[in-house]
Amino acid sequence: MEHKIQEKASVLIEHKKEQAIDIIETKTSLLKKLFCIALAITVLGGGVWFFHEYRTGTFRDVESFKIFINSFGVLGPILLTVFQCVKTVYAVIPSTLGCIVGPTLFGPWVGIICNYIGICTGSFLAFALSRKFGVTLVKQIFSEKKYKRYIKKMEKWHRSYPVFLWIAIFLPISPDDFLCYFTGLTEMKFKKFAIIILTSKPFTIITYGLIFGYGFN
Repeated sequence: MEHKIQEKASVLIEHKKEQAIDIIETKTSLLKKLFCIALAITVLGGGVWFFHEYRTGTFRDVESFKIFINSFGVLGPILLTVFQCVKTVYAVIPSTLGCIVGPTLFGPWVGIICNYIGICTGSFLAFALSRKFGVTLVKQIFSEKKYKRYIKKMEKWHRSYPVFLWIAIFLPISPDDFLCYFTGLTEMKFKKFAIIILTSKPFTIITYGLIFGYGFN
């Protein structure tokens, strides 16, 4: 009799555990969906706003961009960081604009920090978006012609792609935005990608920061 009671109690406990796990998984899934929706709205809204400013000429040359950033006063460095993040996600915006304006407005080291945080964050976001939505998204952001052209180049480096990616990100003339999206389509783990970005990005950003922070102030 006692054995049956213990058995029923064990079954009840296991059932309760399974219910608790189901509830946690349901809530986690809901939070993930809400996060994805919020992220999509934020990226889309930011993109619409930045495209509007781009069409009015704000992001087309250094001087207009300086005026734009300065108009935000003490929030300027924060806006620069956000700009660099969005710039990486939306590849139509000139890549060196923030790297030049940041150091000239806020000094070399503040400019370097803003650019580094913004560009790295944008790179991670581009990787995550590509990993989540796949080739379809990448082809919408970049033309299919450009996509196929770079795919052919990447095929030559597939065996040593991490080394190629590090060198490409390190060089200021490489298509960083596309590489971040493309890498999201590969089997590379996010941890490895993050290490490559965090270690290869500083050199170009620091160079821009020192040149335009000290040389043009």
